[in-house]
Amino acid sequence: MRLQHRLALVLTALVVVTGIAAVGPAGTAAAAAPTTGRFTPLDTTRVWSGSVLTTATVIPIAGHGGVPANATAVVVNVEVENPTAAGTARVTPAGVSSGVTSQAFRKGQTVSALQTVRLVGGKVQVQLSAGKATVYLDVSGYYANGSGATFTPLNAARVFNQKVGTTPTKVPLAGRAGIPSTATAVAVNTEVGTPSANGYVRVTPAGKDATVAAQVFTKGTTISNLVIVKLVGGAAQVKVSSGTATVFMDVAGYYANSSTGSVYVPVDPVRAASRSLTTTPRTIRLSGTAGVPGTATAIVATATTTTAKTTASSYLRFTPSGQDPQVATQVLGAGQTLSNAVMTKLVGSTVDRRAQAKVSVGTASLTVDVAGYFMDGSSGSGFGADVSWPQGGSSASYPKNQAFGIVGVNNGLATTTNPYLAQQLAWAKTSAGGTSQPKTQLYVNTANPGQYFADNPTVPRTSWPTSNVDPGGTTVPASASGNPYGTCVAGTAALTSTQCSWMYGWNRAYEDAKTRGVTSPGSYRWWLDAETDGSWQKTTTLNRATLEGMTAYFVSIGATVGVYSSPAEWSTLFGVVPASSRLYILPTWRAIGTATAASAQAACSAAPYVAGGRTTMVQYVTGSTDNVVSCV
Repeated sequence: MRLQHRLALVLTALVVVTGIAAVGPAGTAAAAAPTTGRFTPLDTTRVWSGSVLTTATVIPIAGHGGVPANATAVVVNVEVENPTAAGTARVTPAGVSSGVTSQAFRKGQTVSALQTVRLVGGKVQVQLSAGKATVYLDVSGYYANGSGATFTPLNAARVFNQKVGTTPTKVPLAGRAGIPSTATAVAVNTEVGTPSANGYVRVTPAGKDATVAAQVFTKGTTISNLVIVKLVGGAAQVKVSSGTATVFMDVAGYYANSSTGSVYVPVDPVRAASRSLTTTPRTIRLSGTAGVPGTATAIVATATTTTAKTTASSYLRFTPSGQDPQVATQVLGAGQTLSNAVMTKLVGSTVDRRAQAKVSVGTASLTVDVAGYFMDGSSGSGFGADVSWPQGGSSASYPKNQAFGIVGVNNGLATTTNPYLAQQLAWAKTSAGGTSQPKTQLYVNTANPGQYFADNPTVPRTSWPTSNVDPGGTTVPASASGNPYGTCVAGTAALTSTQCSWMYGWNRAYEDAKTRGVTSPGSYRWWLDAETDGSWQKTTTLNRATLEGMTAYFVSIGATVGVYSSPAEWSTLFGVVPASSRLYILPTWRAIGTATAASAQAACSAAPYVAGGRTTMVQYVTGSTDNVVSCV
């Protein structure tokens, strides 16, 4: 699609042109969507410490602590020590600025939070929202393509509850709460309850006593942090640096060298939810709101909670939807703000994947910032891609590792055929799947050249209808079940009529389905690609009639239909679609141009182009590749 190269233009008027092909991106780049990964646990190791300010500090991670150059994401515990002002720490991929929170802190408060961060060039970046602080990064594992462990999310369950001192206590985990003997690592939320002295807790592989802290605590204050820890002989170990404390561990899932688990898709951090909480569990829909696909098995996110000043000490419970186990994600005092990483199993249908949240006392506000998600290990990248005639007939020009593929049927104009359609359909059929999107989809160019023909009477108008007879010789009835605007007739006035505009759309869809070389056209989802560089009428009603005619034909053969455009172009061409229109319930494929995966995921939450539908996909461009996020 050519749209992505022009989205920076401000479209203030409808320009009626013709003969300009709506082209797709050229080039041979592989899909730039974040890749899936398998996990390799490491002995927890400090990889960086230094002073951090409000400007981003870029930190090399690959090559340190056992993290290889091909790592796609890293699991790192981030400790903020003695900040000079209250604020938040932001840990993001290198070069990616984000307004989301990795950890909230008070002035002078030392606190830790586990983060899973996508690597860019083997690097991350850290910055504070205010003041300065010393920051420590301790790595405990990484994700990469190829070898490594998959993840199996579990229902939250308590697996350890014991008083701990300064001598390491072994924590057997294999065989508990669904953790198998083959597990190589576990994700456990670790709560330090009522410590008798200031100090820190260490959670490490059994027999390993690394000099790093999982969480810092003050005497008498209960606090939690998520820990991903390598298992040795099915066990971990825990200790505190001084005094004693009761330590609780609640499992979120485990890693194992198995092909049946889930693989990780890291993304740039994006806010997925902002909610007020009470003691009644509140459902949080994750699929679609941040680009999390409908087949995601779990999310990795930062949950930041602020309790009301009038509320007594409380805890956040963030769990799979419909499950309310007696576990705490984070413990907070009155009026306190704290962040905690969550790795939460998602439940529900493929169009409605959910978690839930509540507090134990009073009220609180919650934000959820997604850093990635897990999906079935056969799901490719988890992102789709679209191609058309500019990519040619060589598979070397096509994106790789796509979860689903969308192929352009035309050669840039609504009346033409993509000469490489067969090869590109074969490419799309190799898509890995694993999302709620059909693995192979089609898109067609659209137009309404009636006004152009009226303005240029010497131009041949063989594509313009003069009756309700379609290219197959069938007469479409002038009725609600056929052409709802009536009968198309010959003549100059008919060039700008709704009757013939509708029939023009029906005829183009007929040709797309019957004459372009698509086998079983009724089995596909067809997207109507609407862009202002095609030929269009000056009246939105006439333009809508064309898409209505196309929709009517595709539906008549059993196909499903959606609309593709940018917000500005859709508004210019079609205006507000009334509820009486066939277009009113169609899904939206939104185009946002050159952007990041995080921007595309955020755009999943945007309003659809037609009020009766929903935004189901977002296209974003990296280099010369059209990447597609599934929003459902």
